Amino acid sequence: MKELDLTNVSAHVILDRKTRIDIIEKTVGFGKPFVEAEDLKGRDATATLTTTGVIVIRDLNNMIITAWIASVPQAISVYRRATGKKNLPANLWNMVNYNNNTELWQKKVAA
Repeated sequence: MKELDLTNVSAHVILDRKTRIDIIEKTVGFGKPFVEAEDLKGRDATATLTTTGVIVIRDLNNMIITAWIASVPQAISVYRRATGKKNLPANLWNMVNYNNNTELWQKKVAA
């Protein structure tokens, strides 16, 4: 699996998603690639779920097309497509729930 090259980005990332990318960099960070699966939108691209719970869509030349902080269902979808396993590993499950401040995360912290 290729490392993320944050200097190899599409015009869409630079022009349309600059604020989103800045938020990722300043909050959760991009992390390292954890699993990679085929992109669901039918493009010649891959969806990479990172160790910080970010989904990065890259083309076949490793150019970043777009990226976002994954919701729990989105993270599970990429992980299942990549591994065939049903559940995220605990550390990644916690990270994605934390990023989204889910009710499950709030209950865990309150316990």
